[in-house]
This record gives sequence, structure tokens and C-alpha cells, in this order.
Amino acid sequence: MDEEDIQICLGSHEPLESRDGAVLPPVSQASFFRKRSAKELFEALQDEDREFVYSRGTNPTVRVLETRLAALERGEACKCFASGMAAISSVLASLLSSGDHVLFINNIYGPTLQLASMLEDFGIRHTAIQGEDVTDFEKFIEPETKLIYFESPGSMTFRLAPVSEIARVGKKRGILTCIDNTVCTPLFQKPLTMGIDISVHSLTKYVGGHSDAVGGAVIASCEILKKIFYRGYMLLGGALAPQNAWLFLRGLMTMPNRVLQHQKDALEVAEYLETHPRVVEVLHPLLFYKEETDFGYTGLFSAVIDVDSFEELCAVVDRLELFGKAVSWGGAESLVIPAFGFDDRHRPPGIPENLVRFSIGLEGASALIKDLSNALEKR
Repeated sequence: MDEEDIQICLGSHEPLESRDGAVLPPVSQASFFRKRSAKELFEALQDEDREFVYSRGTNPTVRVLETRLAALERGEACKCFASGMAAISSVLASLLSSGDHVLFINNIYGPTLQLASMLEDFGIRHTAIQGEDVTDFEKFIEPETKLIYFESPGSMTFRLAPVSEIARVGKKRGILTCIDNTVCTPLFQKPLTMGIDISVHSLTKYVGGHSDAVGGAVIASCEILKKIFYRGYMLLGGALAPQNAWLFLRGLMTMPNRVLQHQKDALEVAEYLETHPRVVEVLHPLLFYKEETDFGYTGLFSAVIDVDSFEELCAVVDRLELFGKAVSWGGAESLVIPAFGFDDRHRPPGIPENLVRFSIGLEGASALIKDLSNALEKR
């Protein structure tokens, strides 16, 4: 993380004249924008990805957020969406057609793979690989492969994918590449600078940081994003509300400080769990890749707990007092969830049923360790 990123998050170099000197951009709570003449209106309609016509397309408050996110990723352009899944859906719907094949690499967010299964009904095939196959992914590419989609680190396992190699192979084979960069955030990983074509985010997580808004984003070249805008974005209608955009702008201002604290406390908690006799394995990138001294990370990781049944695992989780039992992550509060068990249909091969995911919040590492110690000691 460098000072330029911090200044982008704060909007330090944005002209005050654009918002009449207000320290924060105003919420442009308007559904549409009037023009001075019919000619001006029709000209704007021909360029709706840049002109303010209707807030389903573009909105001034959302535009400020998009500008900052594109700058953070070192990308040409950004489009924000009503959720992370709206962003992912628009990418796949815009760039794939019947007969195409998409390759998913590393452990992928469950709903993304569910979407991929739904796309099979429209003639879009997919292959999902993980484990050792991730480093040998090129052999799974087919003549019809049009997109390589991956996460790094992967969901639940938090192993890193070979980002630069995926970018190199994609360029060599003429295949678009897309990464879900939500976990690392643009502060710790900038995939576009490594050659990846598209970066998607759930803004709900660390960008928002306060668990009070849902949103998503896609950052890519102007050419790719224009195609996504006029196909998946405009036609599927997953527009981000101006009020939520403002909440994400507020979240960006403190994100650099927050993610550093999440990183510090999560690593301390993970190192404690690594030494606990009831913990079989801790899945945390900073423990996997200790030699990578310049590698930054956030507060999400998993652990495999020594239990005899899924019911016993839930009992351990239920004894935790400071950890909320909930989905999502990236907010100020610590959260815990058994990764699988209630519905094994979506449990990828090789993922044990006694896996627990932790999102470390801002309560303080020592308090969280004490809570975990109490929950694990009882049996």
C-alpha cells in the first residue's frame, strides 16, 4: 500500500469546484437528468455510458466512486453494480455466448459456480479446477474457451493462484481473464497491472467496511467495459443506488487504516489457532507464504477444527461470544460460519466438513483469542 492509494481513497486530488467545496461528494438522488433541448437529449442517449441521462445508466455520485475505484486498480474505467453477483453476472452475460467455454480456476465463490451451472442451460459450458490442477491449468483450456475466471486467494482455502501466469497464457491464447479481487482489495493486489483484463469486486466487504450497503464493481479497459455496460449492465438492470455509492465513498476514506488493522489482528489470531491442539490446520495466505515479505492481506481465513461431528463443530461455533454467526465479511464486527454441512451439494471436493471461516473484525486480537480459547477448551 502506498501513499498514492491513500490519497485516491480520500479523493485528495479531486477538484473542489466539482462539488462546490463540499468535503464529501453530494448524493445525487435523481432518477433522471433533464437536457436543454431534444437534440441534446438524443445526443446524450447515444453516449449513455458517459452522459447523465437516467440513473440506471450513469449517476454523478456513482461516477465519483467509479473514478476512485478505477484509479485504485490502475484501470481505465469502472462500472458499479447493485451487488457483487450483479457485477459477476454482467461480466459473464456480456462476454460469453452459446457454444463458448469458461474455465474457473481455484476455489470459486459458490453462487458464481451456481450461475455457471445456470448458464449451461444457454449453451455456455464451464470447467472448474482447484488444488494441484491450478498450477497446471493450461491443459484444461479448450478451443472454445473465451474466458478464464479465477479468485486469488480462493474461497475457503485461501490458496493463491498464479496470477501473472494466467495473464500470460490468456494473452498468448487470445482468452480474456477475470479475477475476483474482493478479498485482497486493490490496496494489496492490483491484477490489472499484472496483465489481467478484468477485476471484479463485492464492494459490500472491505470497501464499504460497515456492513450497511451492498454493491459490486467491474474494472477493465474502456473497450471491455463499454461492451459490459451496453449488454449485461443496462439490460440486466443491476444499477447501484446513489445512497449506497455515497456509503462506499465514505468507506473508502478509512479503508487503508481498517485493512491494516484487519491484517494485523487476523494474523495474530491465525498464529494462535495454529498452535492450538484442537486445530488441525489454519488456512491463511500469510502463513502459507511466509517468504513473501511484501505480500499484504486482509482479515479472512479458515481453520479445520478437530471434532467428531458437524453438530460438535456447530457447538464450538455457538460458544463464541464475540463472533457473530452470519454470512458475509469485511465489516468492523468479527464473524464465523461453518463453511459447509447444512448443504453438502455445494461443498467442493477436498474441502473438509469441519472447516470454519473467520472474518476478523476490529474488537482486538487479544479479546478474540480469549473468546476462541474458551470455545475450544470445552468439549
